[in-house]
Amino acid sequence: MLLEAFVWPVSAVMKLWHWLLANVMGVAPDTAWVMSIVLLVITVRSFLVPFNWSTFRSSRMMLLMRPEQEKLEERYGESTDAEDVAAHDKALKDLNKEYGYNPMTGCIPPLVQIPFILGLYRLLMWMSVPENGRTSGNIGLLTPEDTASFLQASFMGAPLPAYVSMSPEQFTSLGTTSADVRAVAIPLLIFALIFTTVNTVVSQLRTRTHMDWDQTVSRNLYKWMWSMVILTPIMLGFVGMTGLIPVALLMYWFLGNLWTLSQSVIMWYLLAKKYPLRDVHKRQIHSSRAKVLGELREHRQSKKTAKRSWRRRRIASLARPGSIAQVRRDIKADKAAFKSEQKEREAEKKSLKKARDKVRSENRKAEMERRREERKRRKEENSSAAGSGGRANEMPEETPGETNESGQKNQME
Repeated sequence: MLLEAFVWPVSAVMKLWHWLLANVMGVAPDTAWVMSIVLLVITVRSFLVPFNWSTFRSSRMMLLMRPEQEKLEERYGESTDAEDVAAHDKALKDLNKEYGYNPMTGCIPPLVQIPFILGLYRLLMWMSVPENGRTSGNIGLLTPEDTASFLQASFMGAPLPAYVSMSPEQFTSLGTTSADVRAVAIPLLIFALIFTTVNTVVSQLRTRTHMDWDQTVSRNLYKWMWSMVILTPIMLGFVGMTGLIPVALLMYWFLGNLWTLSQSVIMWYLLAKKYPLRDVHKRQIHSSRAKVLGELREHRQSKKTAKRSWRRRRIASLARPGSIAQVRRDIKADKAAFKSEQKEREAEKKSLKKARDKVRSENRKAEMERRREERKRRKEENSSAAGSGGRANEMPEETPGETNESGQKNQME
């Protein structure tokens, strides 16, 4: 049901393009459907360009702010004083405002992109594969007649719904052969894999520049993505050759990755021109990367050194069988001390973060209480001002005695 909702806007775009090409411009049916796929990809991806630009710009702003963030961290990072924590938060807020950076900016674009991309993929899959049971009814705004016409279309002699792993009977039912389909599908698959791989490499190079090396999660994800550079083409190539991937989907895959690669390179270039890195940013990138990698290298070296020492002590204990048990106990104690040291460092960081979070929470509560009291005071002042103003506008009423007295005085005069 959710995928059906994603398909509706995408199907509307595809129907519009096909109607313009086939009915208005008089393009042949085969060409109209092929061009509709191309224009559909261009239309959807063009709509998503502003959101992609927002994501790219957000990561660039984070990079430009990082030297100043490090200075603030050095000044306030280890303090649990309420005033220091409040000053740190205010300074970060002012810094974000100065650079026009919103932490939520990077979260919104994927939420907008995913429905359109899923809808685009699902629409082409439902239209291309009759086995999915979608030919009996509408696919979004596309009627069964539209689907039947799409199934008769071909690209360079290969039917759009054909795929490499079809049986001979299926090829015959589509009026084609395995050789004709492979002649079109395999080159599309190869180029799609090339663009996918190059796009991943470009993304990794950009991540290497913009990544915060102090974040363990970011470093692990960065390393994992390099392994996917090798595994992804293998897996996708296997699926493309043995799975249910029609020619229409291969076209979408090829065009989508070509668009993504071109967009990434162009946006990266434009951001580098518009927001160039100064020497302070380059030094910060180099120093933070060298610091983290040096610490990791030192940690690995210390583990290797410890393991060699333990191995030598075990071998030496073989010459004195009576000391084997003691050596084992000593090595076990060394390992426990090594792990305990690591846990203490991690616990110290967590304790500091927890303490600062607690102070930050107390500051927020105090700020909320202050605002509540301020609103209450203003309300009382407004109420008091309204009451005094009402009394000033009231005229004093004269008693009958006072009226007669006033009239007699006037007559005497």
